[in-house]
Amino acid sequence: MKKPFHIVSTKVLNPELVQCLKSYGLRVTQYDFIKKTIRIPEKMASISPHSVIVLTSKTAVLAWIEISKAQSKPAIKFPVYCLAMATQTTAREHGLNIMGVAPDAASLAELILKDTAIKSITFVCSNLRRNDLPKKLKSRGIQVAEIEAYKTEPTPIKINQPYQGVLFFSPSAVDSFLSLNSIGSSVAFCLGKTTADHSRGVGFS
Repeated sequence: MKKPFHIVSTKVLNPELVQCLKSYGLRVTQYDFIKKTIRIPEKMASISPHSVIVLTSKTAVLAWIEISKAQSKPAIKFPVYCLAMATQTTAREHGLNIMGVAPDAASLAELILKDTAIKSITFVCSNLRRNDLPKKLKSRGIQVAEIEAYKTEPTPIKINQPYQGVLFFSPSAVDSFLSLNSIGSSVAFCLGKTTADHSRGVGFS
């Protein structure tokens, strides 16, 4: 009997999605290969009430809510640019004033640049944030104030059973997975262009 196609998800999935995958005859192993912990800096400059807030993850949204509470400023009054899907959904759930949404950081930077009224932004990020967005904005004269508000840590495990596919949600998860596992003949299934580009860069097809 042919063994089922084995997919490793580098993030614990909701039960409905797991059941959907299994209904197609797939075998699923799931584990959180990264851990994100919100850590608001004790000291940071006061955020201008006119500042544009940029959020590129669900955790960044939650961190921004905590930052606004710490500074006694209503988060919903700030214009927000964010990534699509989970980030946008979480931002909407908290009533944030979403001005623009894009599928990846590079596209989000381009969207921000289209609004010539924006001269500065506040980027809520992690210790492992990628440089694509701030670099592009700075190169076009936009001032970028970064708040490192959460920590991303690798939490890898060794997958001992053969696998044919790996599901990735971030570049950090790719690196965490490969710290203990090999690509072999597996293929990557990625959420977002940035993660897909990183996966290809390290050797996935």
